[in-house]
Amino acid sequence: NDILLSHPEETPRLKHWYDFEKKGYWALTLFDDAYPDKLREIEPVPYVLFGRGDSSVLTGFSIAVIGSRKPSAYGVSCTEHFAEGLVREGVVILSGLAYGIDSLAHRAALRSSCPTVAILGSGIDRIYPPSHRSLAEEIVRKGCVLSEYPPGERALPYHFVHRNRLISGLSDGVLVIEANRRSGTMITVNCACEQGKN
Repeated sequence: NDILLSHPEETPRLKHWYDFEKKGYWALTLFDDAYPDKLREIEPVPYVLFGRGDSSVLTGFSIAVIGSRKPSAYGVSCTEHFAEGLVREGVVILSGLAYGIDSLAHRAALRSSCPTVAILGSGIDRIYPPSHRSLAEEIVRKGCVLSEYPPGERALPYHFVHRNRLISGLSDGVLVIEANRRSGTMITVNCACEQGKN
């Protein structure tokens, strides 16, 4: 600790972070004015948020659009219909960058040149699933990619369980389009109910 206090610029972790900053990464702590107030109210509170893109979109009115990774044709149609309608009204779409409903919701916002936020269960430099790296880059240009996990952190199963409380916590409401009773989507719904969201 003494070394950190007297020579913080010499700590390996800080030097590593400076490299990430050069790539446009940013971090928000509970002490920052730009930290989204909605996340100050959830449990457990994420003390640090790591992101890429425009952090100002985190304070806008937002709806989480979530659901099955393998939606039916009807589910695909509903996702596109509702997501496009929401963005026309200036709503920011939140989701988890997963296959299926999540990625469809993100893409619907991007097609309308509207911001969307992808919340990850990994570090923001380790996009999961890897096949969505190009989608994540598009999102960074229109909105932001967000995580409570530091760069370098791998996607682990329990990370997604924790991540789901951020999706519901940052949103003003949750829209579910097709989901199994035992799924990550329903974990997010339970988090939303505990947080008093509709």
